[in-house]
Amino acid sequence: MSDLVVIVYPSEAKAEEVRQRLLKLQQEYLITINDAAIAVKTESGSIKLNQLVNTTAIGAASGSFWGLLIGVLFLNPIICSVVCSHQEYDSRQGA
Repeated sequence: MSDLVVIVYPSEAKAEEVRQRLLKLQQEYLITINDAAIAVKTESGSIKLNQLVNTTAIGAASGSFWGLLIGVLFLNPIICSVVCSHQEYDSRQGA
């Protein structure tokens, strides 16, 4: 079962300190953390997100894997048939 826990701290430094403590608890197998993020509202009003897991890199790696797998499964027969038919055409021309 997954739970989402949100805790507000007075500063980013305090939030980072607590996150490091939670990571130590995870290393001791006392808790399980999938991701821990610190959200900070800047002076301009935008929100800066500091995550443990880089979701962009994970998405790129996952997309690369699935693209390669689908390409090998579906495009390989097409390429193979083109190459084989070209070789058959060359063998007929030489005979």
